Amino acid sequence: MNWEQVKKHKLTVYSTVWCSDCRRFKQRLQEAGVDYDEVDIEEQPEAGQKLKRQTGRSAIPYLEIDGAQWVRGWHDEAPGKWDEKIFFQEFQEAVV
Repeated sequence: MNWEQVKKHKLTVYSTVWCSDCRRFKQRLQEAGVDYDEVDIEEQPEAGQKLKRQTGRSAIPYLEIDGAQWVRGWHDEAPGKWDEKIFFQEFQEAVV
């Protein structure tokens, strides 16, 4: 899995403006040249409800892939709360 493979999918980031993990995740996507839509779950509470219903969590950022699968945009278990290897592994597992 790599960024070129990620780019082949329709992506939506669920986030808020105050979330530092969200800003870091979106910056990483932008640096990799990945296009994505964004949904602010505070401006669109129904999107936050969808996130919780489909993932069982209300934590953000979350990435919706092709309108069906979900992966985390943060990794508490990693230094700096982000690990590209974990992201690619979760992404690949989600799209298989």
